[in-house]
Amino acid sequence: MAAHTVSLLRHEEKVRVHADRRLVRARHLAGPALARELRTFLKVEDERLRIADQLGSNGHLTARARSFTVDLLVGHVFSRVCETAPLGLNGKLEDGVAIVALGGYGRDELAPCSGLDLLFRYGGQPPQPLRAAIERCLSPLWDSGLNVCQNSYAVDECVPASRTDPHFQTALVTARLVAGNSELFAGLCRALERERAKNVNLLLETIKRERAESYQKHGAAICLQEPNTKESAGGLRDLHSVLWATYARYGHKTLPALHEHGLIDIDQYERVSQAYDFLLRVRQQAHWITGRKTDHLGLDLQPALARTFGYASSENLQASEQFMRRYYRHARDLHQFSEWLFGRAWVPKVSAKRWYAPPRRKRVDELFALEDGQLQLEGEATLFTENPLLLFRALDLAQAANATLSQDLRDTMPRNLSGVDREFRHSSDVAQAFIALLSRGGRVGQTLRLMCEVGLLGRYLPEFERIRLLIQHDLYHHYTVDEHTLRAIEALDALHGSQDKGRALLRAALDEVKDVSLLYLALLLHDLGKGRGPGHIPRGANIAEHICVRLRLDEESKTTVVRLVKQHVLMAHLSQRRDLREPRLAADFAAQVGNLDVLNMLFLLTSADLNGVGPGVWSDWKGTLLDQLYTCTRPLLAERASELAVADHSAALKDQVIDSLINKCPVSEIQRHLALLPQRYLRAVTPETVRLHLQLVRQLNSEALACDWRQQGDFATELTICARDRHGLFADLAGALAANGIEILSADINTREDGIAIDSFILRSSATHKALDEHRLTSIERSLRSAMEGSADVAALVERWRTRHAPRHMRPAVTANNSKTPHVVCDNDVAEATTVVEIRVADEHGLAYKITRALAAFGLDIVCAKIATEKNDALDVFYVTNGDGSKLTDQQMPALEVALMEALAKEESRWRKQTV
Repeated sequence: MAAHTVSLLRHEEKVRVHADRRLVRARHLAGPALARELRTFLKVEDERLRIADQLGSNGHLTARARSFTVDLLVGHVFSRVCETAPLGLNGKLEDGVAIVALGGYGRDELAPCSGLDLLFRYGGQPPQPLRAAIERCLSPLWDSGLNVCQNSYAVDECVPASRTDPHFQTALVTARLVAGNSELFAGLCRALERERAKNVNLLLETIKRERAESYQKHGAAICLQEPNTKESAGGLRDLHSVLWATYARYGHKTLPALHEHGLIDIDQYERVSQAYDFLLRVRQQAHWITGRKTDHLGLDLQPALARTFGYASSENLQASEQFMRRYYRHARDLHQFSEWLFGRAWVPKVSAKRWYAPPRRKRVDELFALEDGQLQLEGEATLFTENPLLLFRALDLAQAANATLSQDLRDTMPRNLSGVDREFRHSSDVAQAFIALLSRGGRVGQTLRLMCEVGLLGRYLPEFERIRLLIQHDLYHHYTVDEHTLRAIEALDALHGSQDKGRALLRAALDEVKDVSLLYLALLLHDLGKGRGPGHIPRGANIAEHICVRLRLDEESKTTVVRLVKQHVLMAHLSQRRDLREPRLAADFAAQVGNLDVLNMLFLLTSADLNGVGPGVWSDWKGTLLDQLYTCTRPLLAERASELAVADHSAALKDQVIDSLINKCPVSEIQRHLALLPQRYLRAVTPETVRLHLQLVRQLNSEALACDWRQQGDFATELTICARDRHGLFADLAGALAANGIEILSADINTREDGIAIDSFILRSSATHKALDEHRLTSIERSLRSAMEGSADVAALVERWRTRHAPRHMRPAVTANNSKTPHVVCDNDVAEATTVVEIRVADEHGLAYKITRALAAFGLDIVCAKIATEKNDALDVFYVTNGDGSKLTDQQMPALEVALMEALAKEESRWRKQTV
């Protein structure tokens, strides 16, 4: 520390010499010349800071040195204004004003591109001349390139103003005098101290509310894929908030002060200081790399940061994954410390006890007691080392009581895990205790999270430790692998006792599961293979098998768990990427699943897995697709149905449709309609759907286009279109939708033998990712009619929309090639009567139109389309045939792949040139 202090003093002396030379020379300059000189001063000093960082300067010193540089600049500007203060002031300006640094600047922690938070405090000065003087101070600062936020208050206004402005209230905690009257600043400090002593609980409430709002906006989880270094949980703001809280409660604002007064020990002080310093460095580097204030660590920025911090990719982990793992460790330390210290500072008001109040402490075991919803240890902490099975006993008691662990118990457990060794991991008694924790459905997630936080889960399952704090660079998962796993388990917990009607099918499946502990175990293990690089599913199944052996599971249970791990993405992929009306789909899926119990568990695991990925990944539409796949597969396993039974089922469904519509439509019309459509049509429709289609067909007698709009909750809109078919019709309809800023989630195309097309779309707005506004439907319908009639230039309309909504030009975060090469695969084995074309490519608006136009140009008819997009990654699947209804030949498939690749690569290149 002494060496760092000497280094800082030397740096400050160099800055002071530079300021004396350049800023004094600029004293008589004005306008652009002055601005140029101030900018040059800051530029030189920023470069000096970067060189010092490269030579090993820590984050604290860099931040303090930056603050010192700006102090000199602000002091120079204020001094300059004081020499030429406007008339009308009472005495000298420097005697009547104090310039006070607030927030991060007040803490001496300016990042390279952060702004200044300044307070001008004045006493006894006329408002108008004073405002003119303050304006003359601010103008050069703005011209120098600094982003300045300022407040101006008289001596008696600051504290009252802070009561109605939470941000101002917390910013004042770190107030620091930069220039001007020191007595005015001292008076502010005294006023703030009186306010603190009088309103401790009110200030704590403000801090608590501010922290909650920040978490809600920027993320309450430490292990976000793209965290905010300042505002997310585990970010710099965590320490700021807890220091505000300790100031409110104890009057201490800094870590050294907390250590000096015995509120934290030396280990805590050193660990948190290291964590905070690392996050400061990360933020500083992010600012330097991007050239702007950048607190959000996007995926494109992380590789550049990893290189800056000296990381190189290994066989199993990318450099950015290693860097982010280090980031999460420090963020976790910072967050856990802030939670612990905030708990000490936060003392909620407790009403006085009445004589008849029940005791708050209840003994539940010889060694444990419950108090205020927390499990307390009554014995010595060394008991955990002597008998580590007590660790599971504590968790079992807490789980049974739906309680959490006390802070003392949380602190004790990590220090007493030495008994969790190889012999312990292979103990049958421990295995039974662990499985018992997985058997209490609805409370498993909370328990496993506790195990994870105290280090027991990774110690007992070393395979889980390999995925701890491991980020996934796939533009899909929002959290680290371990956090995703715990959130998926918590999503499964939420089903227990759920009254949500939309989840009734999942709830019914859960009630049928024979052994819920196997389901929870499979969910816990399903992503363990990701700790060893690509190809995680087969590797994960192998890891799961070894763990099941170690847990002494019987052969049937082991087979079930391993099968679930091996197939954990199967149901999501089939439901989102395949035509659920394809005859062989349900039969093939049923054969892979094996039995109804596994189907129920896979259904539940898939739903939980999708819900644990991140915000916006799960949707009601995906839930509907899962429900459909489950519903059409379940009878095959429940009744052990054969293909003949499926055929009988289709015939029965046909009779049901006719019977339900016999009084609403002529039977001959119904029979003709069903006869003109392929067999697959009947597998997915309901009587109500058939009735709607017949109504639309009748409208074609008087209209060229018939449309029906149905809202699918808030998440999507269903559009059914009936029109006379022609080649390329679907592409033009898709283009008209794209030209109106509409995304296609899914499409189903049915064409009768008499040439009437009945196309159904699931749509959402590209701007809101929600259902379409009803007031837009009429204009959209007009666009569809123009496209169908050929009176509109669809390609030009799509291009116009893309041009108008192109992202604005701005400097990229990093210079990296983020393009995704199109990948196209044709397959004749997936479906009975069609060729399946899978296309994975970087998403862009109007992509479905581009693809369908290329398919039409190849002379193909589209039977079904499944369109899925996650962030910027699109996977579109099309079921196509030749014009005569046949599959593509072996010669046609590679030719189509090349044609699509060329068309998409050309569009990508052209669009990139237009938007960069």
